[in-house]
Amino acid sequence: MNDESKQFESLVAENKSLIRRIQDLEKLEDEHLRIQNSLMESEERYRSVFENTGTATIIIQNDMTISMVNAKFEVLTGRNKDEIQGKMKWTDFVVPEDLERMKEYHYKRREDRHSAPTEYECRVYNRDGEIRDMFVKIDMIQGSSDSVASFMDITAFKQTEAALIESERKLSKLMGNLPGMAYRCMADDHRTMNFISAGCKWLTGYTPFELIENKKRAFMELIHPEDRSFVRLHIQESIEKGQPYQLEYRIISASGQIKWVWEEGVAIIPEKDAVSEVEGFISDITDHKLEEQQLRQENIRLKTSIRERFKFGDIIGKNRSMQEVYERITKAAVSNATVIIYGESGTGKELVAREIHRLSDNHDRPFVPVNCSAIPENLFESEFFGYKKGAFTGALTDKPGYFDLAEGGTLFLDEVGDIDLSAQAKLLRVLEGSGYTPVGGQEIKSASIRIVAATNRDLKEDVKSGRMREDFFYRIHVIPISLPPLRERKDDLPLLIEHFLSLFAKTDPAPKIDGKILGGLYNYNWPGNIRELQNVLQRYITLSTLDFVGPSPSESKLLDDVSMPIDDFKGDSLEKIMEKIEKQIILKNLEKNQWQKNKTASDLKINRKTLFRKIKKYAS
Repeated sequence: MNDESKQFESLVAENKSLIRRIQDLEKLEDEHLRIQNSLMESEERYRSVFENTGTATIIIQNDMTISMVNAKFEVLTGRNKDEIQGKMKWTDFVVPEDLERMKEYHYKRREDRHSAPTEYECRVYNRDGEIRDMFVKIDMIQGSSDSVASFMDITAFKQTEAALIESERKLSKLMGNLPGMAYRCMADDHRTMNFISAGCKWLTGYTPFELIENKKRAFMELIHPEDRSFVRLHIQESIEKGQPYQLEYRIISASGQIKWVWEEGVAIIPEKDAVSEVEGFISDITDHKLEEQQLRQENIRLKTSIRERFKFGDIIGKNRSMQEVYERITKAAVSNATVIIYGESGTGKELVAREIHRLSDNHDRPFVPVNCSAIPENLFESEFFGYKKGAFTGALTDKPGYFDLAEGGTLFLDEVGDIDLSAQAKLLRVLEGSGYTPVGGQEIKSASIRIVAATNRDLKEDVKSGRMREDFFYRIHVIPISLPPLRERKDDLPLLIEHFLSLFAKTDPAPKIDGKILGGLYNYNWPGNIRELQNVLQRYITLSTLDFVGPSPSESKLLDDVSMPIDDFKGDSLEKIMEKIEKQIILKNLEKNQWQKNKTASDLKINRKTLFRKIKKYAS
């Protein structure tokens, strides 16, 4: 074979070798692509699992840098992946109190994966600085120095746990401080106690140890003999019906004191469905029973006093503010506390004072009214404390003072705001129990009286300006009662007019009152209040003309002329006539003010709520 043939065969062999090499490389490339695709698919699955693991998850590098986060961690921290991955460390999220512990776990885990816990609790910040409690599960990634950590937010659980602990603490404290007795006892005839709270000592006079298991006394023996059968029967019937029980009865304490108690309890039904124990709470209601008896007496007085719907003794009025006054009077009457009555001149302050006295327990004792503004300063002591014979020129005999005259009863201090400062100090000594001495005498007398004061002044302003002593003000300002002026309770005008007309008509025949007269009475502002109304009506009966002290209704700008045909009033009562006039007055003023209710109430000089109530009444 020549050289050319050998060279050709060599080239053919080399070409075949290259073809095989190319084929091998193609196979390698295909395998590489397959492996690469497999890796991509695996990474995609891994990322999918990482993203959808259900918990906030991160991968932490050796230097604590976070290399990967999922969407849940973004939500947890309020930061996005671009802010966190490769830029922030795990410790950037940990609160300072937990920081050293987290660092210690991180480094120990990389020395020996078993030397640090894989589950623990810690606290982390979010972007807004809010601290969240976390349950962390963390472990090393096999074959690397990275670790993967997942976080479960247990803030709500921790809060609930803290609330439960606090609740148990409060319950424990409450059980120790309750003004009563919590218990668990056997359902037997002796009511054998298994558990009793510390309040047992305060309620019964016995310690829990003395009553538990009947060591010194069975609880049933503490119950008043007259109530034992009732208590036993009531509890037994409730247990048989499967119902909780509530009852009140009397017990006899260790000192022999009889107390009224209120008990609430329920049967404990175990799995075998047989009642063996009951538990409940017993509280002292002795004071409540006394208040209940006092309330009964108050109701009796109230029913006796209110014979008519809109009349309280000699006081007349159906207005809501007057109903509140009646309620105050009733409550004040059963108390011995000092009462201060506020109101303009002529609103009936003395009538209220007399009604308080009439309804009180000392109603059969004297009621002594004193006009404080009419007593000169130099006569104050002799008028209030009395004087002895020979105390001064003209003192020919002993003379009792107002305190003597009111002994055991009620002393009514009208216009108390006009008492000067030195007299206030002298009165204060008596009211605080230091007693008083008649002028020219040596004996110190004590005053057993009820003080009711009245004024048309603003006493708080008098205290600020120095016209009244602060200690004297607080001594008399115990139960305040405020009387509304007549201009704020014009819905009481028909009752008051009818009352005074019937009173004056006993001596003089009452002239006819038509709609124009009633309109004038309603439209007037009544600066002198009920006293002025009484005088105006008396003059009207005597002179047959309305004569007002202040600006007459025709001069006022409250409303235009109110004119209603006289036939509109035929067959109507006085109250019905007044309602028709009142309705027309309100309607005219609303129309004039384009239905601006605040302006209308101001023009009519009535409370805005009163106007709304009347609009609703007349619209129905």
